[in-house]
Amino acid sequence: MAQVKFGITFSLNEYAYSEVDNFIECTDNISDEDNLRQRYVDFLNALLTKQVKPSTLVDDDVIHLFIGDLDNRAHIDYLEGHWDDDPSIVKGGKMFWARCNKLRAIHQAELS
Repeated sequence: MAQVKFGITFSLNEYAYSEVDNFIECTDNISDEDNLRQRYVDFLNALLTKQVKPSTLVDDDVIHLFIGDLDNRAHIDYLEGHWDDDPSIVKGGKMFWARCNKLRAIHQAELS
């Protein structure tokens, strides 16, 4: 299994903590081939407990799932205007969009 350095500092505010926790709750649709679902949940739990640093090695398929979840949440909460009446959610979505793009840029070679 190929691993890559996580690459960013992922600070947690109330929005980020809540949404990452929701990512865990929504893992039922992830294939458990190669134990992917459990590896993703383990990564998210490590993120929530501040154990993931920029130098932390993460499985490349787990990074791919995480970038996808960040992208999806950013579209719903920021880019598509669903929450324009709640500035705190829009701000959180904008933060996830920035993190998503940063991780995507760092891991472009690994993901292609």
